[in-house]
Amino acid sequence: MASAAAGSALGFATGLVPGLHVNNIAAAAVAYAGSFLGLFTLLGGATGSGEAGLMLSCFLVSALVSHGFSEAVPNTYVGIPSGDAITVLPAHRLAKAGLGWAAVRSSIDGSLAGVLLGAAALVPVSVILGPAVGAYALLRGVMGFLILLLSCVLVLSDGLAVPASRQRNAARAVRMAKILAVFLASGMLGSVVLDTNYFAAVIPGCQAPFVPRSSLLLPLFAGLFGLPTLMLSLGNSGSRDPGVTLARKVREPCRLSGSAMSLVGGVLVGWIPGLTSGSSATICSSVLRGPAEEASDVEGSMRFIWLYSAISSAGAVLSVGALFTILRSRSGVMDAVSRFISPEPVGQSLPDLLEPSALLLSMVLSALLSYGAMSLMRERLRAVGRALCSRGLAVGAAAFVVSLVAALTGLRGLLLLATACCLGVLPPLIGVRRIHLMGCLLVPISATFL
Repeated sequence: MASAAAGSALGFATGLVPGLHVNNIAAAAVAYAGSFLGLFTLLGGATGSGEAGLMLSCFLVSALVSHGFSEAVPNTYVGIPSGDAITVLPAHRLAKAGLGWAAVRSSIDGSLAGVLLGAAALVPVSVILGPAVGAYALLRGVMGFLILLLSCVLVLSDGLAVPASRQRNAARAVRMAKILAVFLASGMLGSVVLDTNYFAAVIPGCQAPFVPRSSLLLPLFAGLFGLPTLMLSLGNSGSRDPGVTLARKVREPCRLSGSAMSLVGGVLVGWIPGLTSGSSATICSSVLRGPAEEASDVEGSMRFIWLYSAISSAGAVLSVGALFTILRSRSGVMDAVSRFISPEPVGQSLPDLLEPSALLLSMVLSALLSYGAMSLMRERLRAVGRALCSRGLAVGAAAFVVSLVAALTGLRGLLLLATACCLGVLPPLIGVRRIHLMGCLLVPISATFL
């Protein structure tokens, strides 16, 4: 309980800071494992628990869940592009309209629903996909084609989202060309990181002979997604009044129609390699109501935000099943957890269920605490929004990310960070969604399976 509460507090704090991610905590925990384990040994001695590795794992998964709740605030108010590019993110669209709280509320409602749905479906999904039934083993034989198909759906769902006009076909062709360029460029960069010897290549001025290949995912994602958001926040003031909501009543988005699809998306995130919450939400929303970008109305934006958050949280919970049944970690946090508790396939005896049960309980507790904290934040949203959009916080967060990359990956990581950042700023500038930067994983992973 103590480690879960501490993880919830830290994850909640990192979620409020633009550019920071809970994977940064996981990377630091792995890099300085001795210090972290020593700290939790002391905490375990004070609370009567001797499982330092399990306590640290509960700390990390709690931070993962709470981060998903609090990041709704910077996702809504920070990095809002100007001009026509505002249509890229539904949360930014609502913030510009004075409906920032509607976006935040949809996000935290979806996150709570995702955790509860994922917890309820964890055992059935693990039985069906795990060794008991063996569905994942069957999918693994066609995994490359499946990832390729999902990539095509992801690209088409955004590429075809062009308003009706006389030049609609030409506009679609131009938009599709932009999306493919971003997707393939990020795919090439990801292939360099995952499929080449860049992690061990000789670099002039680089003292370390190599860094772990998995560690390079930190500068890759920080450059593609974290630092570009901070750079955009330096160039605009975001929402003028984060605390204002329009006088007219906004009907809440329908939850029932998206619950089943959020579970499907959560399975994709938690079990299929290379699929993230954003790409899964885009695919699922296109199945429900067509391309997400065509849902430019308030209710359509709220539905997409709810679905994205539900899929993200459900995927985080369901990834626990993947970790303990097929021994695969589908996120940076789960990879760190696997290093501290050495998971083994769940058997029939009760002791085998101790570790996954502790992780699941920590995630549910973190979700409840975070939901309560976010619900109390509405009255302070105006001040929080102004603080998040401040230049000082953006510069400080960027400096922290760069320092962390330098400490963990050295010059090799800094070169990758700079390259990824140059690519990461392009999508908002050319009017396409950042989610297509996930080609950095989808391209090399599909190539590997094929």
